[in-house]
Amino acid sequence: MTWFMENVTQLSPDAPAKMARAMFVHVHVRLGSCDIAIPIHQVRRAVPYPSQSLTVLPRRAGGLLGVADIDGTTVPIVGLERWLPLEPCTDSCVVPRLMVLQHAGNLLAVRVDAVLGVNTVGLEDVRKVHHQPDEAELFEAVVPAGAHSPTLCILEVARLMLLSNVWCTQAQLAPASDALTSITARQGPHPGLGDQRYAVFRIGSEHWAIPAIAVERVVPVPATELVLGHHQRSWAISQWEGRKLALVDISEGRQASDGRAAAWMVLLSQGPLLLGLTVSECLQVLHLAPASIVDSPNDPLLAGVALLPEGGKLKVLDVRRLFALTPEASISLHVPQRDETLEADITEPCPYLVFDAGQRYASAVDGILGVVELPSEAKDDLHAGKSSFLAWRGRTIRLVNLPAMGKSAEQVRPMLAVIVQACGHADEPIGIAIHRLADWLPARSARRSSMRMGAMGEFELINAKGAEDHANLVVMDLAQMAYMLA
Repeated sequence: MTWFMENVTQLSPDAPAKMARAMFVHVHVRLGSCDIAIPIHQVRRAVPYPSQSLTVLPRRAGGLLGVADIDGTTVPIVGLERWLPLEPCTDSCVVPRLMVLQHAGNLLAVRVDAVLGVNTVGLEDVRKVHHQPDEAELFEAVVPAGAHSPTLCILEVARLMLLSNVWCTQAQLAPASDALTSITARQGPHPGLGDQRYAVFRIGSEHWAIPAIAVERVVPVPATELVLGHHQRSWAISQWEGRKLALVDISEGRQASDGRAAAWMVLLSQGPLLLGLTVSECLQVLHLAPASIVDSPNDPLLAGVALLPEGGKLKVLDVRRLFALTPEASISLHVPQRDETLEADITEPCPYLVFDAGQRYASAVDGILGVVELPSEAKDDLHAGKSSFLAWRGRTIRLVNLPAMGKSAEQVRPMLAVIVQACGHADEPIGIAIHRLADWLPARSARRSSMRMGAMGEFELINAKGAEDHANLVVMDLAQMAYMLA
């Protein structure tokens, strides 16, 4: 990962509390063979290592590697390896980065080999190892190893500044007659009043700025449980810390809808809802003045457009609009725990997929292996009532149209195929063509009932609580349909 993300609940005392317990939010970096945690509130940003523009200050001792101009500010660069017995990185593919750190208004930067993400652990999980305070030591506590991360040594940024005796401050040069007068330290530059903080990401070939207040964290894209189609805004459903999560791609041409093009997920929040925005690269954090953003009132997702300091267009995301256009965000809601002995016969224990195929249906997710976009030839064949085939995961599967429940059902062009395998059967999976996906109903969020209608006989209905457009949806069990059609 080439960037960090700041958890604003750690920085802003008036931001809404998102966690009930005290948390330690940190950036995971690697230098040589050492994994290091840096407290998030002491990380200002991460930038490429300026090997060509690094100005070396000749010094006899210490860890000062040189100085670099970062956003118009001269920042000293310190090499931790000057004090620490760190094995050098031998990977020729490693591209070093600079982590710009801040403490008490002062700035310095450290060179690291990799920035690996932002993590959160409970403050009670941090372990203090070096119990005798020593200003000459840069590490005294660790974040214990987890299921997917090694033990991290926590960097003491304040001690690093004291030990290196370098940081960025304004220098008042003394007159020649008073050459021994020490320089005075002033607080580093601050953003202007009214500026807002944004995280900048590359999504495909585009640059997007996202309000930092909406970002929970940045993590590798989790495994997808259901692929909805790589050319849709909501392209997959995944899971994060026990909550279902829709993965969305907001780039033109859907350039970030798979793990190869987008390795990172930005966890966005709005109230109780979450979305996983898939991105290609994490770039920087910057402050934008409202006047620097040109409004885009007719764009469904943009709050406006700004220009990057080095040139290039920067799209500013309107997070509220994104959530409004993504009904799949509702799957991230926590479902309150209930007494199953009392409600087992009231609410459905399994999730349901809601889709359109001439009319709106709901199907339990049992037996659904994935959702993929249909090739153009298959769309034409199915729309004409012919059979077709699809290459999927190294096999060829048969495609069928979903039988209409009545003659009044509207004939729509199939766009997607739900890959289904009959539950409990060894039959080959088949693809059932639908028009589009509408929603995902979490477990215990819908009630099921039955109804008899003349010659059509008895059929099942689903009523999603609190959703006006999901009242009395016809249940079309795709797994059972696959068994009959196979």
